[in-house]
Amino acid sequence: MILIMLAVSIIPLFVLSYISISVSSSTVEKQVNKLNAQLVNQVIDRVELSMNRFRELSVQYSGLSSIKNALVSPSELYYEDVVLKRELISVLTTASAMIGNVEGLQVYSAVTGEILSSNEAPSRIEQSVYGPLIELFLSAPRTELFLDRDSIPGMEMLREASVYMARIPYNKYEEMKGVILISMNNEQFQQQIENIQLGSEGSITLLTPAGSPIATTSKLSDEEDKERVGAILAHWRELGAPDQFAEAASIISVQQTGTYDDWIVVSEIPSKELTQDTGIIRETVFYFLAILIVLGAASVLGFGYQLYRPLQAVKRHVNAIKKGQLDARVDTFANNEIGDLGRMLNAMAIRIQELVGDLQDSEKLKRRLEVRALQSQINPHFMYNTLNTIRMFAMLKDYDKINTLMGRFVGLLRYSMENYDQSVMLDQELDYLEDYVGLLNMRYKCQIALTYEIEEPLGRMQIPKLSLQPLIENSVFHGILPKKSDAGHIVVRAFADRQHERIVVEIEDDGVGLSSEELEKLRVHLLREASSENIGLQNVRMRLKLMFGQATSMELFSDAGAGLRIRIEWQADQVQIKEEDDERL
Repeated sequence: MILIMLAVSIIPLFVLSYISISVSSSTVEKQVNKLNAQLVNQVIDRVELSMNRFRELSVQYSGLSSIKNALVSPSELYYEDVVLKRELISVLTTASAMIGNVEGLQVYSAVTGEILSSNEAPSRIEQSVYGPLIELFLSAPRTELFLDRDSIPGMEMLREASVYMARIPYNKYEEMKGVILISMNNEQFQQQIENIQLGSEGSITLLTPAGSPIATTSKLSDEEDKERVGAILAHWRELGAPDQFAEAASIISVQQTGTYDDWIVVSEIPSKELTQDTGIIRETVFYFLAILIVLGAASVLGFGYQLYRPLQAVKRHVNAIKKGQLDARVDTFANNEIGDLGRMLNAMAIRIQELVGDLQDSEKLKRRLEVRALQSQINPHFMYNTLNTIRMFAMLKDYDKINTLMGRFVGLLRYSMENYDQSVMLDQELDYLEDYVGLLNMRYKCQIALTYEIEEPLGRMQIPKLSLQPLIENSVFHGILPKKSDAGHIVVRAFADRQHERIVVEIEDDGVGLSSEELEKLRVHLLREASSENIGLQNVRMRLKLMFGQATSMELFSDAGAGLRIRIEWQADQVQIKEEDDERL
């Protein structure tokens, strides 16, 4: 017993430790994945905020009067033009200083062909370093244009900076007077991701759509990092551009901006970063496990000795009761709960002796009544016709059919009379129905096909015994046989209506069906529990209500010539599924 107590106290600790380590590893991985995705989203938000800011700045400054005045035809007075240009350059310089993270602001005048800059002297478009960019923008009828290092291969300026250009005015339906150009050094993006910590070997990289790095925290060389990022992007596109996936021994998160730049953010966390955290958790769990085992063993050994003797006395008493020795008694009592248990066992044994006699008598009476009730379910007329059919085949000396008939008939009798359980599994009831329909097919010219559509695990649910046979009998004798056809079909369905938390059983035939008046009359009779008509349907409905509660319903659906469908529903939480351990559906 002490060994069992030790096992009972120690094994759960091992199980708990294993679960803790597994759950912690899974939790750490999920949290890292979640934080990784959040981190990428934050970088995306920063990039998109910068891009949207370019657009807002272009719209804002293109509407300034100083810019508008400088983009008109030159004045006849030279000094007026100089004043306007100085005012514009002053505005651009002030704006560049206030914005802070842009490399410079430039305005191109479509009238004069000059480029005015916050950090350079005014120059003609042919002489300015921004000239090729302006000419590229003017060559395409666009409202705005974004250029990065992949836009114009080999252009030195775009290697270190990204450029946004927009027409002035921004509305494309107005005459273009110029272009505003905003440049931002890529170091600004590097600063935005520089302080992000992804472990000793993790990295985050900002890329162009073609895969060229804009900023990265990777410690690899340029060639190694380019090869790494290229492999990640290729795998990402092969997988259909998911937000997160596993690549070799790393967890990868990838997001692409939704603005005009379409830049890509790639975050990589090596798996060994996770194992380091889980390793610390594992060691901590092991230390606590060892301490708890030592304390548990000492406690069990100490208390076990005090409990062993009285428990042995109670155990002997229980074993005696189990063997039917109800006159056995506990002679010694400890001054604790075990002693109280011994006294209660003595009282219980006396009471059991009194109840056993009463139970035996009542059980015999109950079984007699159950047998009579089950026997009453078999239609005497059906038994008479079956025996008459057997007699006919005996006269014809068709022993194979006699053997088949007798086998099915004996099976029906055994199921009805020898099984004392009030409920059976649905599969057992369906086996009974197969024998029942098989007998009918041998008695009548019409051949009835019985098919099932049973959703798992409803084949093992408990239902009242012989609750479906009256419904099948109703379909045969009131639906299929009156149709006078050579064949008939009955379908039994069972499925779960998870939306309404109900279990549904349907019996549908292809018989003559009912007219709307007949159907309504039958529904009214079913609602009258004391009605003497449609006893079979009433019997099934009442038995199902007793087993599954008053929420059980029976609905009838039919059209003349289109068969009858009986739909029965009850609450899913009232269904018992028969397995090794009883479970609730």
